[in-house]
Amino acid sequence: MLKGFAGTSGESSAEDLRVGGPARETTEDESRRRRARWAWVGGLAGLAIVLFFVYLRLSRTYAATSDGADQALQGWDMLHGNWLLRGWTIADVTYYTTEVPEYAIIELFRGLRADDVHIAGAATYTLLVLAAGLLARGRSTGREGLIRFAVAAGIMIAPQFGNATHLLLSQPDHLGTSLPLLLMFLMLDRAPRRWYIPVAAGVVLTWVVIADRVALLTAVGPLAVVCAARVLFAMLRHRRSLASQWYELSLVAASVVSFAAAELTVRLIGALHGYKITPVESARMAMLQLLPRHVQATVGGIRNMYGADFIHISQNSLFGPQLGGLPLSVGVALAALHFVGLALAVWGFFRAFRFFFDPADLVSPVLATGIVINVAAYVPSVVSARIWDAREIVAVLPFGAVLAGRMVPGALARLPWRRVKQALAFVGVGVLACYLAGLGFGAAQSPQADNEQAVIPWLEAHHLTSGLGLYPEANLIVMDSGGRVAIRDVVWQSSGNAARAFESKTSWYNPRQSYANFVLTNGADQWGMDGGGPGVLASLITRSAIDALHAGPPAHVYHYKTFTIMVWNHNLLNDLTGKPTSQSGKPCASDCV
Repeated sequence: MLKGFAGTSGESSAEDLRVGGPARETTEDESRRRRARWAWVGGLAGLAIVLFFVYLRLSRTYAATSDGADQALQGWDMLHGNWLLRGWTIADVTYYTTEVPEYAIIELFRGLRADDVHIAGAATYTLLVLAAGLLARGRSTGREGLIRFAVAAGIMIAPQFGNATHLLLSQPDHLGTSLPLLLMFLMLDRAPRRWYIPVAAGVVLTWVVIADRVALLTAVGPLAVVCAARVLFAMLRHRRSLASQWYELSLVAASVVSFAAAELTVRLIGALHGYKITPVESARMAMLQLLPRHVQATVGGIRNMYGADFIHISQNSLFGPQLGGLPLSVGVALAALHFVGLALAVWGFFRAFRFFFDPADLVSPVLATGIVINVAAYVPSVVSARIWDAREIVAVLPFGAVLAGRMVPGALARLPWRRVKQALAFVGVGVLACYLAGLGFGAAQSPQADNEQAVIPWLEAHHLTSGLGLYPEANLIVMDSGGRVAIRDVVWQSSGNAARAFESKTSWYNPRQSYANFVLTNGADQWGMDGGGPGVLASLITRSAIDALHAGPPAHVYHYKTFTIMVWNHNLLNDLTGKPTSQSGKPCASDCV
Protein backbone atom coordinates (compact mmCIF):
# COMPACT_ATOMS: atom_id res chain seq x y z
CA MET A 1 0.00 0.00 0.00
CA LEU A 2 2.92 2.31 0.69
CA LYS A 3 4.14 1.64 -2.82
CA GLY A 4 0.79 2.59 -4.28
CA PHE A 5 0.59 5.70 -2.17
CA ALA A 6 4.06 6.76 -3.22
CA GLY A 7 3.07 6.38 -6.84
CA THR A 8 0.31 9.00 -6.71
CA SER A 9 0.75 12.65 -7.44
CA GLY A 10 1.02 13.36 -3.71
CA GLU A 11 -2.54 14.74 -3.36
CA SER A 12 -5.18 12.99 -1.19
CA SER A 13 -8.82 13.18 -2.03
CA ALA A 14 -11.34 14.54 0.43
CA GLU A 15 -12.85 11.07 0.74
CA ASP A 16 -9.48 9.60 1.72
CA LEU A 17 -8.97 12.23 4.39
CA ARG A 18 -12.54 11.86 5.70
CA VAL A 19 -12.47 8.08 6.18
CA GLY A 20 -8.81 7.84 7.18
CA GLY A 21 -7.54 6.14 4.06
CA PRO A 22 -3.94 6.25 2.76
CA ALA A 23 -2.95 9.23 4.90
CA ARG A 24 -3.98 7.46 8.11
CA GLU A 25 -2.28 4.23 7.12
CA THR A 26 0.91 6.14 6.26
CA THR A 27 0.87 7.74 9.70
CA GLU A 28 0.46 4.33 11.33
CA ASP A 29 3.33 2.92 9.28
CA GLU A 30 5.56 5.83 10.21
CA SER A 31 4.67 5.38 13.87
CA ARG A 32 5.48 1.68 13.62
CA ARG A 33 8.84 2.42 12.02
CA ARG A 34 9.57 5.03 14.67
CA ARG A 35 8.87 2.52 17.44
CA ALA A 36 11.09 -0.02 15.69
CA ARG A 37 13.95 2.49 15.48
CA TRP A 38 13.63 3.34 19.16
CA ALA A 39 13.52 -0.37 19.99
CA TRP A 40 16.82 -0.81 18.13
CA VAL A 41 18.35 2.17 19.91
CA GLY A 42 17.18 0.97 23.31
CA GLY A 43 18.27 -2.58 22.61
CA LEU A 44 21.72 -1.47 21.46
CA ALA A 45 22.15 0.75 24.51
CA GLY A 46 21.19 -2.06 26.88
CA LEU A 47 23.41 -4.54 25.04
CA ALA A 48 26.32 -2.09 25.14
CA ILE A 49 26.05 -1.67 28.91
CA VAL A 50 25.88 -5.42 29.54
CA LEU A 51 28.73 -6.23 27.14
CA PHE A 52 30.97 -3.52 28.59
CA PHE A 53 30.79 -4.89 32.13
CA VAL A 54 31.16 -8.48 30.95
CA TYR A 55 34.19 -7.59 28.82
CA LEU A 56 35.66 -5.57 31.67
CA ARG A 57 35.48 -8.64 33.90
CA LEU A 58 36.96 -10.81 31.16
CA SER A 59 39.75 -8.31 30.44
CA ARG A 60 40.78 -8.38 34.10
CA THR A 61 41.47 -12.11 33.87
CA TYR A 62 44.58 -11.26 31.85
CA ALA A 63 47.11 -9.09 33.66
CA ALA A 64 48.01 -5.73 32.15
CA THR A 65 51.43 -5.29 30.55
CA SER A 66 53.70 -2.39 29.71
CA ASP A 67 52.30 -2.40 26.18
CA GLY A 68 49.07 -0.92 27.49
CA ALA A 69 50.78 1.25 30.09
CA ASP A 70 52.72 3.02 27.32
CA GLN A 71 49.60 4.56 25.82
CA ALA A 72 48.11 5.19 29.27
CA LEU A 73 51.09 7.41 30.14
CA GLN A 74 50.89 9.16 26.79
CA GLY A 75 47.20 9.81 27.36
CA TRP A 76 48.02 11.15 30.83
CA ASP A 77 50.63 13.48 29.34
CA MET A 78 48.18 14.59 26.64
CA LEU A 79 45.55 15.24 29.30
CA HIS A 80 48.01 17.55 31.07
CA GLY A 81 48.54 19.73 28.02
CA ASN A 82 51.24 17.94 26.03
CA TRP A 83 49.00 17.55 22.98
CA LEU A 84 51.86 16.87 20.57
CA LEU A 85 53.56 14.48 23.01
CA ARG A 86 56.73 16.55 22.88
CA GLY A 87 59.78 14.60 24.02
CA TRP A 88 58.21 11.19 23.41
CA THR A 89 59.69 8.50 21.20
CA ILE A 90 56.88 6.14 20.21
CA ALA A 91 56.76 2.79 18.46
CA ASP A 92 56.06 2.50 14.74
CA VAL A 93 52.32 2.41 15.55
CA THR A 94 51.51 5.54 17.56
CA TYR A 95 47.75 5.26 18.31
CA TYR A 96 48.04 9.03 18.55
CA THR A 97 44.54 9.74 17.23
CA THR A 98 42.81 6.55 18.37
CA GLU A 99 43.59 4.84 21.70
CA VAL A 100 45.75 7.58 23.25
CA PRO A 101 42.85 10.10 23.30
CA GLU A 102 40.62 7.29 24.59
CA TYR A 103 42.98 6.82 27.54
CA ALA A 104 43.02 10.57 28.13
CA ILE A 105 39.21 10.62 28.36
CA ILE A 106 39.18 7.69 30.79
CA GLU A 107 41.90 9.29 32.92
CA LEU A 108 40.01 12.57 32.95
CA PHE A 109 37.36 10.88 35.09
CA ARG A 110 39.43 8.25 36.92
CA GLY A 111 43.01 9.47 37.02
CA LEU A 112 46.02 7.29 36.20
CA ARG A 113 45.20 3.84 37.54
CA ALA A 114 46.07 0.21 36.93
CA ASP A 115 42.58 -0.57 35.62
CA ASP A 116 42.71 1.99 32.80
CA VAL A 117 43.98 -0.61 30.34
CA HIS A 118 41.07 -2.95 31.04
CA ILE A 119 38.44 -0.20 30.86
CA ALA A 120 39.76 1.04 27.52
CA GLY A 121 39.95 -2.48 26.11
CA ALA A 122 36.40 -3.34 27.21
CA ALA A 123 34.97 -0.08 25.85
CA THR A 124 36.71 -0.47 22.48
CA TYR A 125 35.66 -4.07 21.99
CA THR A 126 32.06 -3.39 23.03
CA LEU A 127 31.74 -0.64 20.45
CA LEU A 128 33.48 -2.79 17.84
CA VAL A 129 31.05 -5.70 18.32
CA LEU A 130 28.07 -3.35 17.97
CA ALA A 131 29.56 -1.58 14.95
CA ALA A 132 30.23 -4.92 13.24
CA GLY A 133 26.65 -5.99 13.86
CA LEU A 134 25.22 -2.75 12.48
CA LEU A 135 27.42 -2.88 9.39
CA ALA A 136 26.42 -6.49 8.79
CA ARG A 137 22.77 -5.52 9.14
CA GLY A 138 23.05 -3.05 6.28
CA ARG A 139 19.70 -1.68 5.22
CA SER A 140 17.82 -4.79 6.28
CA THR A 141 15.04 -4.41 8.82
CA GLY A 142 12.88 -6.64 10.96
CA ARG A 143 13.83 -10.28 11.43
CA GLU A 144 16.34 -10.27 8.57
CA GLY A 145 18.20 -7.30 10.02
CA LEU A 146 18.25 -8.88 13.46
CA ILE A 147 19.65 -12.15 12.09
CA ARG A 148 22.41 -10.39 10.18
CA PHE A 149 23.31 -8.38 13.28
CA ALA A 150 23.30 -11.51 15.46
CA VAL A 151 25.56 -13.46 13.09
CA ALA A 152 28.28 -10.78 13.01
CA ALA A 153 28.08 -9.88 16.71
CA GLY A 154 27.79 -13.54 17.70
CA ILE A 155 31.02 -14.49 15.93
CA MET A 156 32.90 -11.82 17.90
CA ILE A 157 31.02 -11.97 21.17
CA ALA A 158 33.13 -14.48 23.13
CA PRO A 159 36.93 -14.03 22.95
CA GLN A 160 38.93 -17.10 23.90
CA PHE A 161 40.79 -17.24 27.20
CA GLY A 162 44.44 -16.23 27.33
CA ASN A 163 46.10 -14.71 24.29
CA ALA A 164 42.81 -13.90 22.53
CA THR A 165 41.58 -12.08 25.65
CA HIS A 166 44.86 -10.21 25.76
CA LEU A 167 44.73 -9.45 22.04
CA LEU A 168 41.13 -8.26 21.94
CA LEU A 169 40.43 -6.87 25.40
CA SER A 170 43.66 -5.81 27.03
CA GLN A 171 46.21 -3.48 25.53
CA PRO A 172 45.72 -0.91 22.75
CA ASP A 173 46.45 -2.57 19.47
CA HIS A 174 45.44 -2.66 15.83
CA LEU A 175 41.94 -3.80 16.83
CA GLY A 176 41.11 -0.28 18.00
CA THR A 177 41.99 0.94 14.52
CA SER A 178 39.13 -1.14 13.12
CA LEU A 179 36.48 0.78 15.06
CA PRO A 180 36.64 4.12 13.18
CA LEU A 181 37.06 2.18 9.95
CA LEU A 182 33.87 0.21 10.55
CA LEU A 183 32.05 3.46 11.32
CA MET A 184 33.34 4.91 8.06
CA PHE A 185 32.18 1.83 6.15
CA LEU A 186 28.81 2.15 7.88
CA MET A 187 28.58 5.68 6.51
CA LEU A 188 29.48 4.50 3.00
CA ASP A 189 26.89 1.74 3.26
CA ARG A 190 23.99 3.88 4.48
CA ALA A 191 24.61 7.42 3.22
CA PRO A 192 23.44 8.70 -0.20
CA ARG A 193 25.92 9.27 -3.01
CA ARG A 194 26.71 12.90 -2.27
CA TRP A 195 29.91 14.91 -2.70
CA TYR A 196 30.49 15.26 1.03
CA ILE A 197 30.64 11.49 1.65
CA PRO A 198 34.06 10.98 -0.02
CA VAL A 199 35.27 14.08 1.82
CA ALA A 200 34.16 12.63 5.16
CA ALA A 201 35.70 9.27 4.27
CA GLY A 202 39.00 10.97 3.46
CA VAL A 203 38.99 12.76 6.82
CA VAL A 204 38.39 9.51 8.71
CA LEU A 205 41.09 7.67 6.75
CA THR A 206 43.57 10.47 7.40
CA TRP A 207 42.73 10.43 11.11
CA VAL A 208 43.26 6.67 11.34
CA VAL A 209 46.43 6.44 9.22
CA ILE A 210 48.10 9.01 11.49
CA ALA A 211 47.66 6.53 14.33
CA ASP A 212 48.19 3.21 12.55
CA ARG A 213 49.58 2.59 9.08
CA VAL A 214 48.01 -0.86 8.99
CA ALA A 215 44.93 1.09 7.88
CA LEU A 216 46.70 1.53 4.54
CA LEU A 217 46.35 -2.23 4.09
CA THR A 218 42.90 -2.69 5.57
CA ALA A 219 41.04 0.37 4.27
CA VAL A 220 42.93 2.92 2.18
CA GLY A 221 44.34 0.47 -0.37
CA PRO A 222 41.26 -1.78 -0.62
CA LEU A 223 38.88 1.16 -1.07
CA ALA A 224 41.05 2.61 -3.84
CA VAL A 225 41.47 -0.77 -5.56
CA VAL A 226 37.78 -1.69 -5.55
CA CYS A 227 36.59 1.74 -6.68
CA ALA A 228 39.23 2.00 -9.42
CA ALA A 229 38.32 -1.48 -10.68
CA ARG A 230 34.65 -0.52 -10.79
CA VAL A 231 35.42 2.60 -12.79
CA LEU A 232 37.40 0.60 -15.35
CA PHE A 233 34.73 -2.09 -15.51
CA ALA A 234 31.96 0.45 -16.10
CA MET A 235 33.93 2.20 -18.82
CA LEU A 236 35.17 -0.89 -20.65
CA ARG A 237 32.23 -3.25 -20.20
CA HIS A 238 29.25 -0.87 -20.12
CA ARG A 239 30.75 2.02 -22.12
CA ARG A 240 29.91 4.53 -19.42
CA SER A 241 31.55 7.93 -19.29
CA LEU A 242 34.21 8.84 -16.79
CA ALA A 243 32.03 11.64 -15.44
CA SER A 244 29.27 9.18 -14.54
CA GLN A 245 31.72 7.45 -12.20
CA TRP A 246 32.43 10.59 -10.17
CA TYR A 247 31.53 8.97 -6.84
CA GLU A 248 33.95 6.04 -7.17
CA LEU A 249 36.63 8.36 -8.54
CA SER A 250 36.10 10.67 -5.57
CA LEU A 251 36.64 7.76 -3.17
CA VAL A 252 39.84 6.82 -4.99
CA ALA A 253 41.02 10.42 -4.66
CA ALA A 254 40.00 10.47 -0.98
CA SER A 255 42.10 7.35 -0.36
CA VAL A 256 45.17 8.80 -2.06
CA VAL A 257 44.79 12.20 -0.43
CA SER A 258 44.30 10.65 3.01
CA PHE A 259 47.72 9.00 2.84
CA ALA A 260 49.38 12.23 1.74
CA ALA A 261 47.51 14.24 4.38
CA ALA A 262 48.51 11.78 7.11
CA GLU A 263 52.15 11.96 6.03
CA LEU A 264 52.09 15.75 6.07
CA THR A 265 50.41 15.80 9.47
CA VAL A 266 53.00 13.51 11.03
CA ARG A 267 55.82 15.61 9.53
CA LEU A 268 54.17 18.76 10.83
CA ILE A 269 53.99 17.25 14.30
CA GLY A 270 57.70 16.47 14.05
CA ALA A 271 58.48 19.99 12.84
CA LEU A 272 56.64 21.32 15.89
CA HIS A 273 58.90 19.14 18.08
CA GLY A 274 56.18 16.59 18.72
CA TYR A 275 56.64 12.86 19.15
CA LYS A 276 59.21 10.84 17.20
CA ILE A 277 58.58 7.43 15.66
CA THR A 278 60.82 4.37 15.70
CA PRO A 279 61.42 2.50 12.40
CA VAL A 280 58.69 0.19 11.07
CA GLU A 281 59.77 -3.39 11.80
CA SER A 282 56.97 -5.07 9.88
CA ALA A 283 58.19 -3.52 6.60
CA ARG A 284 61.12 -5.97 6.51
CA MET A 285 60.63 -9.31 4.77
CA ALA A 286 61.59 -12.63 6.34
CA MET A 287 63.82 -15.22 4.71
CA LEU A 288 62.09 -17.39 2.12
CA GLN A 289 62.76 -20.65 4.00
CA LEU A 290 60.74 -19.31 6.94
CA LEU A 291 57.60 -18.83 4.84
CA PRO A 292 55.97 -22.21 5.77
CA ARG A 293 56.39 -21.39 9.45
CA HIS A 294 54.86 -17.97 8.90
CA VAL A 295 51.86 -19.47 7.07
CA GLN A 296 51.34 -21.86 9.96
CA ALA A 297 51.61 -19.04 12.50
CA THR A 298 49.14 -16.94 10.48
CA VAL A 299 46.55 -19.71 10.37
CA GLY A 300 47.03 -20.33 14.09
CA GLY A 301 46.68 -16.64 14.86
CA ILE A 302 43.42 -16.39 12.90
CA ARG A 303 42.04 -19.44 14.68
CA ASN A 304 43.04 -17.89 17.98
CA MET A 305 41.34 -14.54 17.40
CA TYR A 306 38.16 -16.36 16.29
CA GLY A 307 38.25 -18.48 19.47
CA ALA A 308 38.85 -21.69 17.51
CA ASP A 309 42.35 -22.51 18.77
CA PHE A 310 42.47 -25.85 20.58
CA ILE A 311 46.06 -26.70 19.63
CA HIS A 312 47.78 -24.53 22.23
CA ILE A 313 45.27 -25.06 25.04
CA SER A 314 47.16 -25.52 28.28
CA GLN A 315 46.46 -24.45 31.84
CA ASN A 316 49.92 -22.92 32.09
CA SER A 317 50.40 -21.85 28.49
CA LEU A 318 52.29 -18.56 28.35
CA PHE A 319 50.84 -17.23 25.12
CA GLY A 320 48.25 -19.85 24.25
CA PRO A 321 44.50 -19.60 24.88
CA GLN A 322 44.56 -21.19 28.37
CA LEU A 323 41.39 -22.60 29.88
CA GLY A 324 40.47 -20.35 32.79
CA GLY A 325 39.72 -23.35 34.99
CA LEU A 326 37.67 -25.24 32.41
CA PRO A 327 38.22 -28.97 31.98
CA LEU A 328 40.31 -29.74 28.92
CA SER A 329 37.41 -31.48 27.17
CA VAL A 330 35.13 -28.45 27.63
CA GLY A 331 37.83 -26.07 26.40
CA VAL A 332 38.36 -28.16 23.29
CA ALA A 333 34.61 -28.38 22.70
CA LEU A 334 34.20 -24.61 22.93
CA ALA A 335 37.10 -24.10 20.54
CA ALA A 336 35.54 -26.58 18.12
CA LEU A 337 32.22 -24.72 18.27
CA HIS A 338 34.00 -21.50 17.37
CA PHE A 339 34.94 -23.15 14.09
CA VAL A 340 31.32 -22.52 13.14
CA GLY A 341 31.90 -18.76 13.35
CA LEU A 342 35.20 -19.07 11.51
CA ALA A 343 33.57 -21.15 8.77
CA LEU A 344 30.79 -18.56 8.32
CA ALA A 345 33.41 -15.82 8.05
CA VAL A 346 35.33 -17.78 5.41
CA TRP A 347 32.10 -18.40 3.50
CA GLY A 348 31.18 -14.72 3.64
CA PHE A 349 34.71 -13.74 2.58
CA PHE A 350 34.63 -15.79 -0.62
CA ARG A 351 31.04 -14.91 -1.39
CA ALA A 352 31.79 -11.18 -1.11
CA PHE A 353 33.89 -11.28 -4.29
CA ARG A 354 30.75 -12.15 -6.25
CA PHE A 355 29.64 -8.57 -5.55
CA PHE A 356 32.90 -6.97 -6.59
CA PHE A 357 31.21 -4.94 -9.33
CA ASP A 358 27.75 -4.74 -7.79
CA PRO A 359 26.85 -1.02 -7.43
CA ALA A 360 24.43 -1.87 -4.62
CA ASP A 361 27.19 -3.14 -2.31
CA LEU A 362 30.51 -1.32 -2.08
CA VAL A 363 31.43 -2.30 1.48
CA SER A 364 31.53 -6.11 1.17
CA PRO A 365 34.19 -6.32 -1.59
CA VAL A 366 36.26 -3.61 0.15
CA LEU A 367 36.27 -5.62 3.39
CA ALA A 368 37.17 -8.82 1.57
CA THR A 369 39.96 -7.07 -0.36
CA GLY A 370 41.20 -5.58 2.92
CA ILE A 371 41.56 -9.07 4.38
CA VAL A 372 43.50 -10.23 1.31
CA ILE A 373 45.93 -7.30 1.30
CA ASN A 374 46.45 -7.34 5.07
CA VAL A 375 47.20 -11.07 5.23
CA ALA A 376 49.30 -11.01 2.04
CA ALA A 377 51.52 -8.29 3.52
CA TYR A 378 51.69 -10.00 6.93
CA VAL A 379 52.69 -13.55 6.00
CA PRO A 380 56.13 -12.81 4.46
CA SER A 381 56.99 -10.07 7.00
CA VAL A 382 59.36 -10.58 9.93
CA VAL A 383 56.58 -10.20 12.51
CA SER A 384 54.44 -13.20 11.53
CA ALA A 385 56.37 -15.89 13.39
CA ARG A 386 54.33 -16.33 16.59
CA ILE A 387 50.73 -16.57 17.69
CA TRP A 388 50.63 -13.19 19.45
CA ASP A 389 51.92 -11.49 16.30
CA ALA A 390 48.42 -11.89 14.86
CA ARG A 391 47.67 -8.44 16.29
CA GLU A 392 48.95 -7.15 12.91
CA ILE A 393 46.03 -8.83 11.10
CA VAL A 394 43.41 -8.55 13.83
CA ALA A 395 41.10 -6.70 11.40
CA VAL A 396 40.42 -10.14 9.93
CA LEU A 397 38.08 -10.76 12.88
CA PRO A 398 35.63 -7.82 12.58
CA PHE A 399 35.87 -7.76 8.78
CA GLY A 400 35.17 -11.48 8.54
CA ALA A 401 32.32 -11.26 11.03
CA VAL A 402 30.71 -8.45 9.04
CA LEU A 403 31.03 -10.41 5.80
CA ALA A 404 29.42 -13.45 7.45
CA GLY A 405 26.49 -11.32 8.57
CA ARG A 406 26.06 -9.64 5.18
CA MET A 407 26.52 -12.69 2.97
CA VAL A 408 25.47 -15.88 4.77
CA PRO A 409 21.88 -15.29 6.03
CA GLY A 410 20.67 -14.25 2.58
CA ALA A 411 22.21 -17.34 0.98
CA LEU A 412 20.63 -19.62 3.58
CA ALA A 413 17.26 -17.91 3.26
CA ARG A 414 17.15 -18.89 -0.42
CA LEU A 415 17.39 -22.60 0.38
CA PRO A 416 14.23 -24.36 -0.87
CA TRP A 417 13.95 -26.74 2.10
CA ARG A 418 11.98 -25.24 4.96
CA ARG A 419 12.89 -27.91 7.51
CA VAL A 420 16.57 -27.57 6.71
CA LYS A 421 16.37 -23.84 7.34
CA GLN A 422 14.58 -24.43 10.63
CA ALA A 423 17.22 -26.93 11.68
CA LEU A 424 20.00 -24.50 10.78
CA ALA A 425 18.26 -21.80 12.83
CA PHE A 426 18.12 -24.09 15.87
CA VAL A 427 21.78 -24.99 15.42
CA GLY A 428 22.72 -21.31 15.17
CA VAL A 429 20.84 -20.47 18.36
CA GLY A 430 22.49 -23.40 20.14
CA VAL A 431 25.97 -22.37 19.04
CA LEU A 432 25.37 -18.78 20.13
CA ALA A 433 24.13 -20.03 23.51
CA CYS A 434 27.35 -22.00 23.95
CA TYR A 435 29.39 -18.91 23.03
CA LEU A 436 27.53 -16.88 25.65
CA ALA A 437 28.01 -19.63 28.25
CA GLY A 438 31.75 -19.61 27.62
CA LEU A 439 31.79 -15.82 27.81
CA GLY A 440 29.93 -15.88 31.11
CA PHE A 441 32.28 -18.47 32.56
CA GLY A 442 35.29 -16.41 31.56
CA ALA A 443 33.84 -13.23 33.05
CA ALA A 444 33.26 -15.09 36.33
CA GLN A 445 36.95 -15.92 36.76
CA SER A 446 39.12 -14.13 39.32
CA PRO A 447 40.97 -10.99 38.19
CA GLN A 448 44.71 -11.30 37.68
CA ALA A 449 46.99 -8.53 38.93
CA ASP A 450 50.21 -7.98 37.01
CA ASN A 451 53.49 -9.10 38.58
CA GLU A 452 54.69 -5.57 39.25
CA GLN A 453 51.88 -4.38 41.53
CA ALA A 454 53.22 -6.30 44.53
CA VAL A 455 56.40 -4.22 44.86
CA ILE A 456 54.78 -0.77 44.73
CA PRO A 457 53.74 -0.56 48.43
CA TRP A 458 57.20 -1.83 49.44
CA LEU A 459 58.98 0.81 47.35
CA GLU A 460 56.78 3.59 48.71
CA ALA A 461 57.32 2.40 52.29
CA HIS A 462 61.09 2.61 51.74
CA HIS A 463 60.80 6.05 50.05
CA LEU A 464 62.11 4.69 46.74
CA THR A 465 60.12 6.56 44.14
CA SER A 466 62.38 6.78 41.08
CA GLY A 467 64.64 4.09 39.64
CA LEU A 468 65.81 2.18 36.58
CA GLY A 469 64.70 -1.15 35.19
CA LEU A 470 63.56 -2.87 32.01
CA TYR A 471 60.53 -2.61 29.75
CA PRO A 472 58.29 -5.20 31.49
CA GLU A 473 58.45 -3.23 34.75
CA ALA A 474 58.99 0.38 33.71
CA ASN A 475 55.83 2.05 32.42
CA LEU A 476 53.62 -0.59 34.02
CA ILE A 477 54.77 0.32 37.54
CA VAL A 478 54.31 4.01 36.75
CA MET A 479 50.71 3.36 35.69
CA ASP A 480 49.96 0.94 38.52
CA SER A 481 51.20 3.43 41.12
CA GLY A 482 49.32 6.36 39.63
CA GLY A 483 52.65 8.03 38.86
CA ARG A 484 53.90 7.91 42.46
CA VAL A 485 56.71 5.47 41.55
CA ALA A 486 58.72 5.91 38.35
CA ILE A 487 60.82 3.15 36.76
CA ARG A 488 62.66 4.07 33.56
CA ASP A 489 63.52 1.54 30.86
CA VAL A 490 67.26 1.23 30.23
CA VAL A 491 69.22 -0.78 27.64
CA TRP A 492 71.66 -2.68 29.89
CA GLN A 493 74.95 -3.59 28.20
CA SER A 494 78.41 -4.36 29.48
CA SER A 495 79.82 -1.84 26.99
CA GLY A 496 77.77 0.98 28.50
CA ASN A 497 74.17 1.47 29.54
CA ALA A 498 71.81 3.79 27.69
CA ALA A 499 68.37 5.30 27.91
CA ARG A 500 65.90 3.36 25.82
CA ALA A 501 64.26 5.63 23.26
CA PHE A 502 61.16 3.50 22.92
CA GLU A 503 57.76 4.42 24.40
CA SER A 504 59.63 6.86 26.62
CA LYS A 505 60.17 10.56 27.18
CA THR A 506 63.51 12.37 26.88
CA SER A 507 63.10 14.29 30.14
CA TRP A 508 62.93 11.05 32.09
CA TYR A 509 66.65 10.49 31.49
CA ASN A 510 67.87 14.06 31.93
CA PRO A 511 69.70 14.17 35.30
CA ARG A 512 68.88 17.87 35.56
CA GLN A 513 65.16 17.11 35.39
CA SER A 514 64.84 13.63 36.87
CA TYR A 515 66.38 11.48 39.58
CA ALA A 516 66.89 7.72 39.90
CA ASN A 517 68.77 6.05 42.76
CA PHE A 518 67.90 2.36 42.47
CA VAL A 519 67.75 -0.49 39.96
CA LEU A 520 64.87 -2.97 40.06
CA THR A 521 64.52 -6.40 38.47
CA ASN A 522 61.75 -8.97 38.71
CA GLY A 523 62.61 -12.65 38.36
CA ALA A 524 58.94 -13.54 37.80
CA ASP A 525 58.76 -11.86 34.42
CA GLN A 526 58.97 -14.24 31.48
CA TRP A 527 59.19 -11.97 28.48
CA GLY A 528 59.27 -13.77 25.16
CA MET A 529 59.27 -10.78 22.80
CA ASP A 530 62.78 -9.60 23.56
CA GLY A 531 64.18 -13.00 24.35
CA GLY A 532 63.21 -14.65 21.10
CA GLY A 533 60.63 -17.06 22.43
CA PRO A 534 58.23 -17.80 25.26
CA GLY A 535 59.74 -18.58 28.63
CA VAL A 536 63.03 -16.70 28.21
CA LEU A 537 63.92 -14.62 31.25
CA ALA A 538 64.56 -11.37 29.45
CA SER A 539 63.77 -9.05 32.36
CA LEU A 540 66.90 -9.70 34.42
CA ILE A 541 70.00 -7.52 34.25
CA THR A 542 73.55 -8.85 33.97
CA ARG A 543 76.15 -8.07 36.62
CA SER A 544 78.49 -6.81 33.92
CA ALA A 545 75.85 -4.26 32.89
CA ILE A 546 75.57 -3.07 36.50
CA ASP A 547 79.36 -2.80 36.66
CA ALA A 548 79.25 -0.69 33.49
CA LEU A 549 77.43 2.02 35.44
CA HIS A 550 80.75 2.77 37.19
CA ALA A 551 78.65 3.76 40.19
CA GLY A 552 80.48 1.50 42.59
CA PRO A 553 78.77 -1.11 44.75
CA PRO A 554 75.18 -0.36 45.81
CA ALA A 555 74.65 1.03 49.28
CA HIS A 556 71.85 -1.44 49.90
CA VAL A 557 70.53 -4.56 48.18
CA TYR A 558 67.03 -5.73 49.03
CA HIS A 559 65.16 -8.87 48.06
CA TYR A 560 61.38 -8.68 48.22
CA LYS A 561 59.36 -11.61 46.90
CA THR A 562 60.57 -12.02 43.29
CA PHE A 563 62.16 -8.55 43.16
CA THR A 564 65.74 -7.42 43.61
CA ILE A 565 66.26 -3.74 44.47
CA MET A 566 69.77 -2.24 44.43
CA VAL A 567 70.02 1.24 45.94
CA TRP A 568 72.74 3.87 45.51
CA ASN A 569 73.12 7.21 47.21
CA HIS A 570 73.34 9.30 44.06
CA ASN A 571 71.56 9.92 40.75
CA LEU A 572 72.20 6.97 38.47
CA LEU A 573 71.08 8.95 35.42
CA ASN A 574 74.52 10.56 35.44
CA ASP A 575 76.02 7.09 34.91
CA LEU A 576 74.17 6.30 31.66
CA THR A 577 77.01 6.76 29.17
CA GLY A 578 75.57 5.07 26.08
CA LYS A 579 73.72 6.83 23.29
CA PRO A 580 69.90 6.51 23.58
CA THR A 581 68.65 3.66 21.43
CA SER A 582 65.34 2.01 20.57
CA GLN A 583 66.89 -1.46 20.80
CA SER A 584 66.22 -3.64 23.83
CA GLY A 585 68.93 -5.22 25.94
CA LYS A 586 69.90 -8.86 25.44
CA PRO A 587 68.28 -11.36 27.82
CA CYS A 588 70.23 -12.40 30.87
CA ALA A 589 72.04 -15.73 30.62
CA SER A 590 74.37 -16.88 33.39
CA ASP A 591 75.39 -13.69 35.24
CA CYS A 592 71.96 -12.38 36.26
CA VAL A 593 71.59 -10.00 39.17
